[in-house]
Amino acid sequence: MKKIIYSILALGFLAACEPENTSDLAKLNAERDSLTAVQKDVSTRIKEINDQLAKLDSTKKLYTVTTLEIVPENFNHYFKVYGTVESNKSINLFAETQGKIESIHVKRGQNVAKGQLLAELDGQVLKQNIAEVEKSLELANEIYKKQSKLWLEDKIGSEVQYLEAKNNKESLDTRLETLKAQYAMTRVRAPFSGVIDEIFPKVGEMASPQSAMFRLVNLSDVYLTASVSEAYVGKVAVGTPAIVNFPSIGSEIKTQVARVGSFINPDNRTFEVIIGIDSEENLKPNMMGSVRIEDHQVDSAIVVPSRIVMESTSGDSYVYVCSSNTDDICAVTKVIVKPGVSYEGKTEILDGLKSGDRIVDRGSRSVKDGQKVRLVSID
Repeated sequence: MKKIIYSILALGFLAACEPENTSDLAKLNAERDSLTAVQKDVSTRIKEINDQLAKLDSTKKLYTVTTLEIVPENFNHYFKVYGTVESNKSINLFAETQGKIESIHVKRGQNVAKGQLLAELDGQVLKQNIAEVEKSLELANEIYKKQSKLWLEDKIGSEVQYLEAKNNKESLDTRLETLKAQYAMTRVRAPFSGVIDEIFPKVGEMASPQSAMFRLVNLSDVYLTASVSEAYVGKVAVGTPAIVNFPSIGSEIKTQVARVGSFINPDNRTFEVIIGIDSEENLKPNMMGSVRIEDHQVDSAIVVPSRIVMESTSGDSYVYVCSSNTDDICAVTKVIVKPGVSYEGKTEILDGLKSGDRIVDRGSRSVKDGQKVRLVSID
């Protein structure tokens, strides 16, 4: 610093000794260049001193901020809809015929196998008819055998007698099959394995094809149906990732779209999607669940916290970037950015930032363009 001061004094002395009316242009240019060089050195030194004073002077207050370094990351965006759990094997069982309920062989909550007898209706009349027809069929079979032997082998009697015996036998066979089918309808059986969720009638009441007797549920094949706005047509397809959440049981399932409807409901402008879900013991048909369906995915995106993206009065979005820093002192620069979609507190930046940039995080709303700030770290 002393050398700089001495140089200025020497130059000043030389300038004073120079005749006032000199016309030596070269000497004046040389003098100007020397003074300019000295001025540059002085300015540089003054800046260094000010920077050192800013660090050493505890009375000078700089606003403190934290920064984040931009590191590209995977970014996924989801939209949320609500749906209900359904099952292909959740049905109400009805009697196939009308009759008084004689017995119920199961209880609510009981596991049953496919084909297991659940209830019996009064079929006494049918049993008597079956016994009567079986008796008549025995005689008809015997007559048919004899007429068949006489006519086909011995050529005795007439063909009409043979045909009458054959027709009688076949008619009784058909009638017996019909009666047995009607009797089977008085027995209610499980069409598939599952759990008896509800028993509606009681023993002694009348059953009919119009009144449900049992609710049979099998939760091995459940799914969730939801209605999605037509705005997402083209963004949702079979295989699209989805996350299903059931708040009532505290369960979250990562899955995907299993089927996309081909019809837009004109009443609410939505289409149906089916979300495949793994069977779970606590899932019940008609249970409500929220579904997050992915509609945007980028493998290496510039992502920043949404809270630090600000908007100017002209409508431009911007953030503050630490443009230069010396140790813990940083000068911030206002950078205009182009934001994309936001999700769960994060915003994708399409333009304006690059990997490695350090952006002002905490304190970003209290600084100005060009302001010097002090950097602090928060564990």
